[in-house]
Amino acid sequence: MVGMHRRSFLKTAAAASAVLPKYASALSSTSQTLKVAIVGCGRSGYKAVETLFRLSPGVKVVALADAFEDCALDLLKKASSLAEKYPNKRDIFDVPPSRVFWGLDAYKSAIDTDADIVVLATPPVFRPRETEYAFSKNKHVLMEKPICVDSVQARKMYELAEVASGKGLTAISGVQRRYHAGYREAVERVRDGQIGQILYAQCYWFLSHFDGMDLKTPPNSDPQQLEYQLRNWALFIWSSGDHIVEQQVHNLDIMRWIFGRNPKFVSAIGGRRVDLPMPEYGNRFSHFSADFDFGENVRLFAQCRQEPCTSPQVIERVVGTKGVLQTSLFSEETITGEVNWRSKPVEDPVLVEYRTLLESVRNSEPVNTIAEMTDACMYAISARMSAYSGLRFKFDWALRRPQKSLMPQNLEFGKLPIDPLPISGQYRIL
Repeated sequence: MVGMHRRSFLKTAAAASAVLPKYASALSSTSQTLKVAIVGCGRSGYKAVETLFRLSPGVKVVALADAFEDCALDLLKKASSLAEKYPNKRDIFDVPPSRVFWGLDAYKSAIDTDADIVVLATPPVFRPRETEYAFSKNKHVLMEKPICVDSVQARKMYELAEVASGKGLTAISGVQRRYHAGYREAVERVRDGQIGQILYAQCYWFLSHFDGMDLKTPPNSDPQQLEYQLRNWALFIWSSGDHIVEQQVHNLDIMRWIFGRNPKFVSAIGGRRVDLPMPEYGNRFSHFSADFDFGENVRLFAQCRQEPCTSPQVIERVVGTKGVLQTSLFSEETITGEVNWRSKPVEDPVLVEYRTLLESVRNSEPVNTIAEMTDACMYAISARMSAYSGLRFKFDWALRRPQKSLMPQNLEFGKLPIDPLPISGQYRIL
């Protein structure tokens, strides 16, 4: 009887899954120059500009925006250096001082230019409001992950997915594994039954450092100031969603892709290493362990850790009755068991991701992955809420019950109190 349940689950998962994302191997035409605005001038903003230089002609970066003047000007300087590195593509970057914007509403100024596409690379808490504004101006978007940090924002993103579909806009989320040929083949092989019936799955994202602890503020700065928290956004719950949302969402997106449906119940634990000073290093956890219960004896176990001097490991593993799938963006994808398979070297998936973006806009063939990315974000959000509160609950409840967003109601420079470290049994889901 158990075997029948598992077979039923696998068939249901395959049927419910979204179609594997399509992407093209090359741009079909460069006759249309696409204009791109970059919102968020940190590491991800630089990656976007560099990728456009690497990728192809027919693209022009026309605007930059950031909350801080020095960050915007720093990316302007770095992009100018890239133009020197790629002398045959210098015209890809065309941002005069008049199109460099800064301030908490700078994203509006960048979106209001004649850009066709907006890359959203700010702290993830801002993704819903920036996406909504971009869609109101009929702009296509690439949204760096995650695209929401709480259930309120998740519900908003599902609404925006419908808006994008209604307007025929491309909206791609920055999870490069979806555009990795090895991962794509691995998922197809699982769906073809090459590992048999799924018994359970595991995913790990372990880092040997606490992301964000290299502070980007002068010594003795006040952590209770908005500027401190934005410059060090990865350290704070409200701005990052905690690292299970901001980072492990990559793992969890693969699990959502493979399973093709949401779990029934979620239970998680977590905490913070005691030698990570608060509030200098924010108020988020340093480790989580989550159990996603799909019913019919099928479970996903997800763990993540960011703690100095610990062993790093980033993998996904799916165990079936006929074999084991193991994947990693940083090594290779394999199946061992009745079928043995090993992936081959592939093209940089970030290039594929951006190529998909550009071609979808150029050819008027919209790609909309908002709902898929929101599904993965909710895996992480639900696990965070369970770990903070110490409660086990239905996944559907985690999506629909919370009414309070992490996004501050009135965002302005100045004092911004920091919430205390969540304590299980005391933390309340509002």
